[in-house]
Amino acid sequence: MDEIHGSIAEWHQRQGRALQRALLRLSRLDRGSSIIEFGLVIMILMAFVVGVVDLGYAYQHYGVVLNASREGARLYSRLPCTASNRLALHNAIIDAVILEAGSGRINARDQDVVLSPDPATGCPAAGMPVDVQLRIRYDSQFGALIGIDDILISASTSMVYYGTDSSQSGS
Repeated sequence: MDEIHGSIAEWHQRQGRALQRALLRLSRLDRGSSIIEFGLVIMILMAFVVGVVDLGYAYQHYGVVLNASREGARLYSRLPCTASNRLALHNAIIDAVILEAGSGRINARDQDVVLSPDPATGCPAAGMPVDVQLRIRYDSQFGALIGIDDILISASTSMVYYGTDSSQSGS
C-alpha cells in the first residue's frame, strides 16, 4: 500500500513540476507580449508629447511674430512721412520688425514684412489705418514625421496713422 501511495505521490509531483514548467513557459510568453505592448504604448505617448512640444514652439513663434508686427505698426503710426524720408521710413519700419522678431530668436527677412500702405510709394493721410504684417515659415520638427514641411505663421497689426512724433524720425 505504501508503494501505491509513493507512486501516486511521485506521479503528483511529476505532474506538478510539469504544470509549473508549462506555467513558467506561458509567463515568459506573456512577459514578452507585455514588453511589446509597452513599446507600442510608449511610441504613441512619445509621439503625442513631441507633437505637444512642437505645437508649443509654434505658439511661441506666433507670439513673437505678433509682437514684431505690433512694434512695426506702432513705429509706422508715430513717425512722420514726408516725400524726402519715405524710403528711410519704410526701411526703419522693416528694421524694427526684424529686430523685434530677432529678439525672440526668429530669423525674419525684408520680404517677410508687408506694409500697407507702403510708405516707399506714398504717405498715408493722418487718421488713416496703417497695417504691418509679418509672415514666417515655422519648420515643424514633428510635422516632418507626418508629412508637413513648414507651417506659415502670420500676424498683422493695424493702427491709426498720426505721424506726429518727430523725436524718433531719425532726421
